[in-house]
Amino acid sequence: MDGNALVAALGQETAASVRGYRERVLREAARRGLRLDDRGGVREATLLGIRLAFGFCRDRPELTGRTLSWGPAHGWSLSHRTAGGPPAHYAGPGATPRCLVPEPADVVEWAVGEPAGSASPPRGVELDDDPVAIRRLLRFARRAEAPAAP
Repeated sequence: MDGNALVAALGQETAASVRGYRERVLREAARRGLRLDDRGGVREATLLGIRLAFGFCRDRPELTGRTLSWGPAHGWSLSHRTAGGPPAHYAGPGATPRCLVPEPADVVEWAVGEPAGSASPPRGVELDDDPVAIRRLLRFARRAEAPAAP
């Protein structure tokens, strides 16, 4: 799914949904004492996505510089531990649309653990094929300005 299809599926709340999703992931990382830096935020044209980089954290120095990215076509991906390696994907080739929009706590847990996702992104998965996936992403639009739950 490209950004245009996501905009068609979500309507006017598309950018707010993705921005809210990014904010919730940032808050979850901060709650865990991790530093994620915004490296692109929401790109609002034909492509909507999130790009975050791990900053130095005394307790987890091995995460420094790794990039955590989200896009509607592949869900979450994490740069490989070795330079030039393929990214690890949260959702593997047989993913459902809901796997493209996991909860922020699940994203952070996966990113700081040993990602078991496939090195290849999901194929043929469309967020707009599943109303539950769309509703999950839309929830983040309404929460974009709300404080994180304790």
